[in-house]
Amino acid sequence: MQRLLDPAPIDDVGAGLAVSAAASLINLAVGLLLVRAGRAHRSITLEADGRHLMTDVWTSAGVIAGVAAVALTGWDRLDPVIALLVAANILLTGSSLVRRAVSGLMDRALGEGELSTIQEALAPFERDGIQFHALRTRQAGSRAFVSTHVLVPAGWTVQQGHDEAERIEAALREAIPYATIFTHLEPIEDPRSYDDTTLDRDGPAASSHGG
Repeated sequence: MQRLLDPAPIDDVGAGLAVSAAASLINLAVGLLLVRAGRAHRSITLEADGRHLMTDVWTSAGVIAGVAAVALTGWDRLDPVIALLVAANILLTGSSLVRRAVSGLMDRALGEGELSTIQEALAPFERDGIQFHALRTRQAGSRAFVSTHVLVPAGWTVQQGHDEAERIEAALREAIPYATIFTHLEPIEDPRSYDDTTLDRDGPAASSHGG
């Protein structure tokens, strides 16, 4: 802000810019690697480290752009203007990471893309006559949790219901490998099976078939 209000010429920047450009290339490579690893492993820490390096890259790019703009136009105020834009980008990146970290601590539901993946995994079972309701999801750190009620014919044996639940849980784990899956078997024909589609229900808690 001081240089914006009281602009001054930039002196002796050649060597500094060369070092800054070389360091930026290294930070760019390492930052992209960390961001990709963070997304692959669902690690906000790795991704934050990567984005930290990326902000350094943007800072160096801003320095180079500011010096070049001043050299081309002779307008000294361009340097602090670009610096303020780079600072704004750092604030946006930091606030985005903080929001994501907080949402992970608050056990938010899974995103629309993951919910679509879950529905796709359940679709083949629905075509075979199995029904589902009370699908609930949450994200806690790098882990996800998925629970659903599985409605099967009342005439099935315990073994048949258990085997079908195992197949369903295996399909969901394949679709969302980082998720812990819980299923609860219910008979399709029993009206009481449809009384527990919400979180609040009077009466004793139902047990679950976990996987």
